[in-house]
Amino acid sequence: MYLNCKTHFSFLYGTFSTKELVQTAVEHGVTSLALTNINSTCDLWEFVKLCREVHIKPVVGVEFRNGDKLLYILIAANNKGLSWIHSFLSEHLLEKKDFPEPATDLTFFLDSWDGFVIYPLGAKSPGDLVPNERIGLLPSELTRLFTVDLRMHADKFVIRQPVTVQDKQHFSLHRLLRCISKNTILAKLKTDEQCEPTEIFISPGELLNKLRAYPFLVTNTYKLMDECRIEMDFGVDKTKRTYGGTKDD
Repeated sequence: MYLNCKTHFSFLYGTFSTKELVQTAVEHGVTSLALTNINSTCDLWEFVKLCREVHIKPVVGVEFRNGDKLLYILIAANNKGLSWIHSFLSEHLLEKKDFPEPATDLTFFLDSWDGFVIYPLGAKSPGDLVPNERIGLLPSELTRLFTVDLRMHADKFVIRQPVTVQDKQHFSLHRLLRCISKNTILAKLKTDEQCEPTEIFISPGELLNKLRAYPFLVTNTYKLMDECRIEMDFGVDKTKRTYGGTKDD
């Protein structure tokens, strides 16, 4: 259910170290965890390795933003999907151009089974979603489901509990980091320039209790995470021995 976790490699935003995020998941009995840093994949393989060491299934992706605006979260279903995410991210960062806004004609991944797209509520209509697209609901947004025809679109929603800070003290640190990023002072920091104080590691039991009236959200979220697989052999040295085919070259 933890589809949107960040570390301090969401620069000047997240406050978890990679190791601390994984250890906190262990303490809460989490069995599957997604790392989705903001416009960054810097600690992706460290995260995968740490998760494997403690028998947590790693899921990887990126939270894409233009400035402070959340556009979508891309989750890799396999290594091919992860490669596509890296290419998409690098292209826009290197050329210093904005990521495309959500639109009905916007598609991601070479094949739909290579990854998932999670939009924030309101970014796209449930009826316009393609098979690998979902709408990620915050626990605070559950009441807005009353306006949705769930008979038609129940399978299009997943739960999105962001994990950005450890506690109230680290939320204050987060706000200071945002001030540094914005070159401003706390008194002038806007609410949409920072995370919510609720973006902490809520225990699975507490989260399930909040979702007791919407069991399909839990099922959909677990199903999405179950369909994701990332492979990497950490026991093999991948450093290039030569620049050509042989040492003579």
